[in-house]
Formats: sequence, C-alpha cells, structure tokens
Amino acid sequence: MVCVRVYLNCFGGKVCTEKRESQLLNSDKFLGKIVSDIRIKSTELARKNFPSPHSELLLGMVIGINDIDKVPSFEKALKESGTIHVVVVSGFNISLVFGLIIGVLGSRYKLKNLLIAQTCTLFYAFLSGFEPPVIRAWVMGSIAAWAKYYGRSVDGFRLLMFSGLVMVLIDPYFLFSLSFQLSFLATLGLILYGEFFSKVLSSISKSVLFEDLAATLSAQVTVWPLISFHFGTVSLVSPLVNMLSLWTVPISTILGTIFILLGSLLPFLSKIMAIFIYPFLDIFVRLNVFFSQFYFSSRGIQVNLIKMSLYYLFASLWAISLARRRRKEYETK
Repeated sequence: MVCVRVYLNCFGGKVCTEKRESQLLNSDKFLGKIVSDIRIKSTELARKNFPSPHSELLLGMVIGINDIDKVPSFEKALKESGTIHVVVVSGFNISLVFGLIIGVLGSRYKLKNLLIAQTCTLFYAFLSGFEPPVIRAWVMGSIAAWAKYYGRSVDGFRLLMFSGLVMVLIDPYFLFSLSFQLSFLATLGLILYGEFFSKVLSSISKSVLFEDLAATLSAQVTVWPLISFHFGTVSLVSPLVNMLSLWTVPISTILGTIFILLGSLLPFLSKIMAIFIYPFLDIFVRLNVFFSQFYFSSRGIQVNLIKMSLYYLFASLWAISLARRRRKEYETK
C-alpha cells in the first residue's frame, strides 16, 4: 500500500524530491494567517529583548523560525560544532511542551488533562510550521500518551516504524525530506543504541552531562553517514560540545516559550523574563563559538551511497546483537 502510494505520487508524473513549504505558513489561509501573525510578533519581541545571535537562537529553539542564516558566522559555528539541530524544532520540543503542560495540570492519567495537553502540543506543532520532524514526534507522542493512559506498554521501535509509515502514506514527499530522514534516524539511534551508551557512560558518571553524551552518541551512530553523504563534512567535536551545551536547551526552550506567551500579553514582563533566559543562551553561544574555532572541529568527509549502505548494514547487525543480549539478560532475571 505504502509502496503503491509512493510510486503513484512520486513517479507518476509528480516530483517528490523538491522542497516544499508548509501550507500552514501560507498567510492567504485562515490558519496560516494566525500562525504567521504569531511568528511575526514573536520575532519582534525576541529582537527587542535579545542581541544577535541570541534572538535568532531563541526563535529557532522555541518556534522553529530559521533566521540563523542571517548570522553567517554563528551559523558556521553551529555547523562546525555539530549543534545546528538545536535551532530547529524537533520531537524534543514537543516532549518538553507536553511535559510542561502536564506538569502544570497534574496527572497525565486524567482524560481532561491529556486532551488539553494534546490540543496544546498540536497548536505548538502548527505554530512551528508542522515540519516533518514535528509531525513524526507529535504522532509518536500522541500514540504513546494514549497507550500509557490505557495502561498499555509501547515498543519504541514499532511505534517509530508505524509513525513513519503513516506519514509516508499520507504524503510520500516525507520519504524524500532530509529533515524527516535525519529526525527518523536520530530517533532510531536513541531507541537502538541509547541503552548501550547509557550503561557504558553511567559506569563512569551519573552526571546529566554524560546522559546528554549518551544521547548524542546514540543519535550520531545513525545520522553521521547521511550528513556526510549530503553535506560532505562531519563534526569531530560534536559529542563533546553537545555534552557541554545541551543542558541549556530545555531550560532556554521552556523559559523561551513562557517568554513569548507572557511577552505577547504583558510586554513589561518580557524584559524581566529576558534577564533569566539570556545567561543560558549566552552559555550555548559561547561554547559553540569557542569549539568551532579549532582547526580540527570538523573534517571534509563524504561517503558515497555504497559505503553508506554498507555502514548501515553493519550498524543493523550491531543493533540486532544488542537486542539479543538484552533479551538474554531479561530471560535470566
């Protein structure tokens, strides 16, 4: 069914590989006008209260406004340090917003709370442009939330595959979207290799920094070949920079969301909120700029399709081996 739909839409006289703009950002439509107005006001608010590149960083983190290319030096620093993913709204943002709302409302096992949280995260997804990584995260998060509500366990791997198939079935273009591919592979890496790296690094330290390092290494296993294939470069300092700076992202995102909400309603509060947000943004900016200056921060490495396919074959075999080991450990308990 999926293959037939992909063929009819992508090879039946249509083109799937060209970049498409989100219809939700079309200001000629009612919903698009609302989203566009909010994004414009948010941009004005951020630029009034933060210098560059802090304002561009905040807007990218919170609502996915990609203005970072207006600061070429900082954009280059993010690419060199391997943290460019931070200025794009992803599944991480969806989970943060969902967790924040549930934290305010109380138990996630109350139907009213769950419906409110789902509605708010859906609106947040609309606000960020409903890009492929956000759609994937919202679908996965929604299914997982309802499964927990009904007391069902959810297998992350199956949930990811189901979400991906649903998205491709609805719009085959997603299959050729680089943002969808990277988001899908990063999540897959966390599911397949996250436990392995967590165990290894937790034996060294229980610090949150090492938790971030474990997540970074898990995602890097699956995404670096695709990045190398498309961009011809690989960041060598990415694991270190992510470990040192990622802890600032959830704090900046949560405070930034509150900043935009309160600042839009009560402008005088925006200046107060900015005082608390700025240090976290500044730490992130300074760390990335510092590490990007090293000559070895990134290297020009480009893998071809054959090498990439062989790499993913071996990565799959490793994932199968880890799964078998986990099964044996579970059976012996």
